[in-house]
Amino acid sequence: MAKIELKNNEQLLGEQQASNVKKFMFLPQANPGKLYVTNQRVIFKATQGRLSSEFEHNLDEIDSFSVGVASAITLLLKNGESYKITGMFNKKLISSLQEAGITKKEK
Repeated sequence: MAKIELKNNEQLLGEQQASNVKKFMFLPQANPGKLYVTNQRVIFKATQGRLSSEFEHNLDEIDSFSVGVASAITLLLKNGESYKITGMFNKKLISSLQEAGITKKEK
């Protein structure tokens, strides 16, 4: 099972089963895993699918997030990259992202 190791003074704010939706051969592919939100980072660890779907970003690298259809979360980085996260518990993840200080942008 996917796990993370917390850094010094790092607190886990939320963790939920989710999928990172990435394009594979021009088609969206859901990669199941777990999204962790801490007071320092946002981390996605794959439990199935492609390991290339994993990511880890410090909070200062994240610009904001938005919420789309079926509570799909799009995490927007300051460098222009984005990640689409889907899952049954996205409302809890949204709360964790806001608790971490990440701005929610309206679409």
